[in-house]
Amino acid sequence: MSMKKFTKKMLAIVAAGAMTMGLAMPVFAEGAGTPTKEAYITKVFNTEVEKNVNFTFKAEQQKNGGNVDNLVETEADVIIDDAKFTTSDKTGTLTRRWAVTFPEYSEAGKYSYKVTETGNSLGLDDTGEKEKMLMSKAEYLMDVYVSNTTAGGYEISNIIVNKIKNDQGTDEKSPVKVDIGSGEDNGFKFENTYVQEAGNGTDPSNPGTDPDADYDNLGSLNVSKKVEKNVTTGKTTEPTTGDTFSFTAEFTFPAGTDENTLGGVNANGKKITLTNGTTHTFTLTAGTNMKFTKLPVGTKITVIEDAKANYKGSAAVVINNENKTAVAATKFNEEIKVWDDKAATGYKLGQKKNTVDVTNRFNNVPTTGIIMNTLPYVLMVALCAAALFGFVAFKRKKVQK
Repeated sequence: MSMKKFTKKMLAIVAAGAMTMGLAMPVFAEGAGTPTKEAYITKVFNTEVEKNVNFTFKAEQQKNGGNVDNLVETEADVIIDDAKFTTSDKTGTLTRRWAVTFPEYSEAGKYSYKVTETGNSLGLDDTGEKEKMLMSKAEYLMDVYVSNTTAGGYEISNIIVNKIKNDQGTDEKSPVKVDIGSGEDNGFKFENTYVQEAGNGTDPSNPGTDPDADYDNLGSLNVSKKVEKNVTTGKTTEPTTGDTFSFTAEFTFPAGTDENTLGGVNANGKKITLTNGTTHTFTLTAGTNMKFTKLPVGTKITVIEDAKANYKGSAAVVINNENKTAVAATKFNEEIKVWDDKAATGYKLGQKKNTVDVTNRFNNVPTTGIIMNTLPYVLMVALCAAALFGFVAFKRKKVQK
């Protein structure tokens, strides 16, 4: 055989091999790296209220659009079990991760499924006023590649999942391939958040018997102001009528929520915009209050009253109908800060009564006209003057001798 004929024969063999490989490539062409033969789905559930709830899902098999996708249309149902949470799971950000169940396939080729979340056992959605469920609107396209086995059967040779929409239902700019493994980095997930308004009671779905009886008066959080005078003998001076006290309320919202989750935070019935989404400043006078509504259960709150000349502040704190350690300034003209100082974080608003009752004691002006707040400094100056006078007198007496 001449070299020319040998070369032609080898080229033909290589071409045939390439064609054979090309027939096998569609199974793996869309997936880089090691083929994946199992898929795991993850449910992330944010809740500050213990709940028994199941979430349901659907894997809808896709059909050819003008035979463009070259999909197998033989019915092959994929099963995704419910994600179940109970009150024993407590609260916070809870996670479930479990395997998708695939059928016994009877034909080789590419199968495609659109995977979405369909509902929850509480029947809640994002339209409620006192409680709601922020459902995931995410969509994923799951492509399953099935090939023939040497024994004449069929097996999954690769699975690829792309995110089409995020949890808010917004289209991705382009499909995003996600990890579908069983580890923590699994990106095939749906995130939901249960939200209930603080102070509204333990069962907002049954308003005839519960919300909390205090809700109409106190809302989600109520900050009140009271002013007293010092009780002393002799003449006293009353606090100035209409003295204002400045406050800052800081809110840290639970995972999955923000200031607009329940329609916008209200202060004394008016919607407010929080500075940087966290703080609100306001003033109170004696006998007034600030009632906040539309704050979710689990919102962490810190309330600060600014220092006020001639006043010493203290606060009684109730969170979720439980008395917390009272806060008190150590001197006049000192700010007070209401928060969980042991944890160095704000108090978590509960389902029941949440109040901060601030009392300011006025420092009376004695008949001498000297303000009690400055008396220590006056005494220090007087002592220094007396000491200087004594020193000078002593030196003069010594010189005379």
